[in-house]
Amino acid sequence: MATTLLAAERAIRNVDDFFAGVFAPLTEWRPVLEAQLEAETASGPITGQRLVELVSAGSHRILDTTERPLYGAGYCASSGIVSEGNPLAWWQGPERSLLASSTFGPGQAAIDLFRLEWYRVPETTGERHVAGPFVDYLCSNEITITSTLPIFVRGEFAGVVCADVLVADLEERLLPQTEEWAGAVLVNVNGRVVVSSDPDLATGDRIADLDALASDGRRLARSTEFPFAIAFPAGE
Repeated sequence: MATTLLAAERAIRNVDDFFAGVFAPLTEWRPVLEAQLEAETASGPITGQRLVELVSAGSHRILDTTERPLYGAGYCASSGIVSEGNPLAWWQGPERSLLASSTFGPGQAAIDLFRLEWYRVPETTGERHVAGPFVDYLCSNEITITSTLPIFVRGEFAGVVCADVLVADLEERLLPQTEEWAGAVLVNVNGRVVVSSDPDLATGDRIADLDALASDGRRLARSTEFPFAIAFPAGE
C-alpha cells in the first residue's frame, strides 16, 4: 500500500507541476497587459482590432516559450475594455493562427463568451480557474482544458488571459508517468474524467461521488493546488 500511495503522490505532483507551468507565463504576462490596457483605455474602450494589435506579442510569447504543449492562448476582454468588434484575441494551432472574428455571429461574441465557465468563474471569484475537459467548439473542436487568470484594470475586472491544452497532449505527457499502476484515473473537482488508464472509464465520463470510488477498491489522492484528484488502485 505504501508503494501505491507514494506513486499516487508522485502523480499528483506531476499534475500540479504541469499546470503550474501552464499558469506561469500567464502570471508573468498579467501585470504587463494590465498596464497596457490601463493606458489604452484611459479615454474609453477600444476596438477588437486594436485589441488584437495590443495583445499579439504577449500571446505569441506564451505559445512560443512555454515548455507545456499549449494549443492556444490569448485574452478575452470585458465589455469595459472592448465595446466594438471581437472581445477575444486568440491564437491557436501549430501555425499560431488568429481565431477569425467570423467564428462569431454578429452581436453574439460577448454574450456567448461571457457565459462560458473559463470566463464566468474568474469573473465571479477573482481567482485563477481550470475549466474542462470539454469539447471546444469555439476554437479547436477537440477535448480541451482551459486555464484562465483574471485581469483587472483600475481595480475592475477586465477579462481573462487563457491558455488551452488538448487532453490528447495532456495524456501524452502524463500517462507515461502513471504506468506503474494500471487503472489510474485523473478527474476534475466535479468528478469528470480527464485522463484515464482504466478501460472502463473514458475522458468526459462523470463520477458522481469521488469518495465512493473507495468502495470498488480505489483510493483518492487530491491536489492541494489545482482542482484535480487521482483515483488509483489501493494496492496490496
